Amino acid sequence: MYRSLTLLLSLVLFATAAAAEGGRENPGIQSEVRTEYTDLIPKSRVVINSPSEENFRKGKSVRLILFALPNGNTIEETEGRSGPMLPSEWRYDIQHIAAQIRFLREHDRGHNYIVAYLEAAQKGWTIHASQLPDSPQHYKKLTDTILAIVKASLPGSVSREPLSLILSSHSGGGRFVLNYLQSAEQIPHIVERIAFIDSNYGYEEELYADKLNAWLKGDRNRHLGVMAYVDTTVILNGKRIVSSKGGTGYRTQMMASDLQKRGVRFREHTDTSFVRKFSSDGQAAFWIKENPTGKIFHTILVERNGLVHQILFGSRLEERGYRFWGERCYGKYIK
Repeated sequence: MYRSLTLLLSLVLFATAAAAEGGRENPGIQSEVRTEYTDLIPKSRVVINSPSEENFRKGKSVRLILFALPNGNTIEETEGRSGPMLPSEWRYDIQHIAAQIRFLREHDRGHNYIVAYLEAAQKGWTIHASQLPDSPQHYKKLTDTILAIVKASLPGSVSREPLSLILSSHSGGGRFVLNYLQSAEQIPHIVERIAFIDSNYGYEEELYADKLNAWLKGDRNRHLGVMAYVDTTVILNGKRIVSSKGGTGYRTQMMASDLQKRGVRFREHTDTSFVRKFSSDGQAAFWIKENPTGKIFHTILVERNGLVHQILFGSRLEERGYRFWGERCYGKYIK
C-alpha cells in the first residue's frame, strides 16, 4: 500500500534534517542532502541527492534527474567513490553518477540539479517489472511520488521556479523508463529530456515511436538522447551476448528510423569510432559506437562523461569543459 502524501512530506522533513552531507573529503565539493526511501512501490529503493539549502541558486529552475540503475548495481556503486578498492569493488569505479551530477551543478549555473537514484530489490528493473503486475502504473506512481517529495523539500527561494523531469537510465534501467512511458497516452509535459545510455533493449515501434515523436514536436526545448554500441559482434564464453536484433545498437538504429518515418529529419556522420545521427532541429541525437573487434563498451559509455553529455547536448554548454568519449571531466568531484 502506498504511503500517504502527508507521511511522505513528514519523511522529507525528517530525512532532510538527518542526512546532510558535507564535502569534507573534497573541500571544493558543495554540501549535499541525501535522503533514502524504501518500498515507495513494492521492492524499490530510492535515494534523492539535492544541494543543501544554501547551495540552491535563487531564481533558477530545477532539473530533477531520475537515474534508473543498471542490472546488478546498488545505488552506492552507481554513485561511485574514490580510494583503494578490492577487485570485487570494481562497480564503484565504472559510472560515478554522483560526480557527474556535481560537475553539472558547478558548470551549469542556469539550473539547480537534483538526482534520484532508482534501485529495484532484484537488482534489475526488467526482473522487477516482470514480477509486478501493471508495472507501468507503479512506475508512474513512483515518479509522481518522487516529484511530490522533491517539491515539498525545495527551499522557498526556488520552490516557485519551474521544475522539469529528466528520465535517464543505464542497462536494464531502461525498462523502468520504457514502462513509465507506457503509463499514459502522452508523455507528460514535465518531461524535458529522455536519456538512454545503452539501455533501450526493450524499445518497440508500436509502443513508443508515436509517443516520442509527438513529445519531441510538442516543445522545441525537449531532447531525446540515445547512446549504444554495436554489441552483436561481442562473443563471450563462445556465444553472442545478444541476438542480431536484440541489442541496443540495432534498437537505436530502429528508433532513429522510426522517427525518420514520422518526419524527423536526420543528418548522419560516420567515422571509425561512432555513427552519429542528429535531428535537424537539434532535439534528437543518437550515438552508436562502432565495434569491429567485439569489445564491451557497456559501462564505458557512462564513464566517459555519458550522463553529462546527455544532459547538456543541444545547449550552449555542450562539450564545454568536457568531451563525450574523452577523459573523465568529473575526477575532482569524486568523494
